[in-house]
Amino acid sequence: MAKVKSKLSPKASLSLDDVKSEMERCLNPWNGGCESTDIAIYIVYKGNKIPLCWKCWRKISRKDFEWEAY
Repeated sequence: MAKVKSKLSPKASLSLDDVKSEMERCLNPWNGGCESTDIAIYIVYKGNKIPLCWKCWRKISRKDFEWEAY
């Protein structure tokens, strides 16, 4: 039986800034300044899937308006 050498390349080290830049952020269309990565829900807004964080979702869900279905 032949031996097979595993040629695994060492993992590239990622800095904290690299990880933060790859994480999904809140894209609340009504609050463009939110950059939270604590995503609670996705909504479809103008045909696009939008991630919302818990804080933004709480604010939106407590408002009294009707949602439209697509």
